[in-house]
Amino acid sequence: MNPGLSRRFDIERAFRFENFNDAELLQILELKMKQQGLKASDAAKKAAIHLLSRARNRPNFGNGGEVDNVLARAKARSQQRLGAIADIILEPQDFDPDHDRSERASTNLEKIFADVVGCEDVIQKLRDYQSIARTMEARGKDPRNKIPMNFIFKGPPG
Repeated sequence: MNPGLSRRFDIERAFRFENFNDAELLQILELKMKQQGLKASDAAKKAAIHLLSRARNRPNFGNGGEVDNVLARAKARSQQRLGAIADIILEPQDFDPDHDRSERASTNLEKIFADVVGCEDVIQKLRDYQSIARTMEARGKDPRNKIPMNFIFKGPPG
């Protein structure tokens, strides 16, 4: 983008910034909220970190800057939900309107495969993955290390 950048920095000796982990992102979120005079419930903070954790998988993850984006959207949603109130306490739906997606996952799974015949084994495998994910999240562990997140379905269509 910047033609002068390549002459100022040797690409052969470039350095890479690692992404913050969930605990570090939570610290950043809490600091930014404190600076802005905002409060959030524990459930809201958990929803924010879960959202940031999912965002980390995208190629253009903004790292600490992503916290600013998430917080700005949460404030806007909170104001839509509550109007102009002096003391804003952010809730999970302010950070992520779909924060309870995991609670509806089994129902959504049934809907996805409602019109498909002969996929009982696939449905059961996905149910097993959902169960593993719920258990790991309840124990504070990241299920992405144990569950595949991309699938390839082979065979004839329909």
